[in-house]
Amino acid sequence: MKKALIISGFLLALSVTGCSTPQASEPQTAAPVAQPDDAARRDADRARDAQRDQDRDRARDASRDADHDRRACPDGEHLFTDRDGKTGCVRN
Repeated sequence: MKKALIISGFLLALSVTGCSTPQASEPQTAAPVAQPDDAARRDADRARDAQRDQDRDRARDASRDADHDRRACPDGEHLFTDRDGKTGCVRN
């Protein structure tokens, strides 16, 4: 009986201490670094391409207008600039 009492006391102490000790937590893994998704990357590429196209068009329009301004109008016409800044030859 002494042996059974010792074993049951040991099992009781083991079960109580096993439940009361904090469980070892699993090691935390670093959160994955957020990568821009393909849709956001494509949108950024489109915006950059659109800006590049606008810059190219603006430069082309400026050079075309500069060429047109240097051109002389035929006799009986003069150079006229409209509200939008475009120039052209009009009759006197």
